[in-house]
Amino acid sequence: MKTIQRGDIFIRHFDTTTPPKQKFFVVMGETETELLGYFFVNSNINKYIERHTAFFEMQMSISPTDYSFLTYTSFIAAHKLDKLSKATLIEELNNSKATYKGKLTQEDRERLLDAVLRSDLFSENEKKLFI
Repeated sequence: MKTIQRGDIFIRHFDTTTPPKQKFFVVMGETETELLGYFFVNSNINKYIERHTAFFEMQMSISPTDYSFLTYTSFIAAHKLDKLSKATLIEELNNSKATYKGKLTQEDRERLLDAVLRSDLFSENEKKLFI
């Protein structure tokens, strides 16, 4: 596995979702202590998110035209930055519990990064560490 970089897309099982399941996620960056910051990729937008303008504005659509592993238009849920140990992800990649699926196109990376940097949903510390 090459080094993990911003825009890389993986799939792995998350016990933290309801219900626990396999989820795609996009890496945004990492801290010096090697925590990865990431956003989930969802097949649709949750009704709760739709009712909150600031959250809804941070749902970025991506198309199966650009990402062959998608079966339909999906959404990067860029309203909440989650964290995962880089060592955990590397271990899961090595034992096939996680899979590298691809990389955001340059246009989508730039669009996502721009939205995150303009958003008030993230602290300056989060932006400095992961973005």
